[in-house]
Amino acid sequence: MRINIAVGLATLYLVALTILRQSTASPTLCAFMYLFLPFVIVIMVYLVLTDKNFNYPELTEGEEWGYRDKDKNGLGLF
Repeated sequence: MRINIAVGLATLYLVALTILRQSTASPTLCAFMYLFLPFVIVIMVYLVLTDKNFNYPELTEGEEWGYRDKDKNGLGLF
């Protein structure tokens, strides 16, 4: 749920910035919003990467990486 809110707010921020930039909004307001844009993106990425809402299975011996939310037998051979 936290992830959905973070992604939604970051998207709204970017859409608002784009709309304000294309309209007759104050250049100072746009510059101020653009200044904080990296922080919005970094916070969103941090929240997505540190999400602990789903319990993923641990990798077994010999597995280096995998799709943790998929059954490896159901993926088939590539």
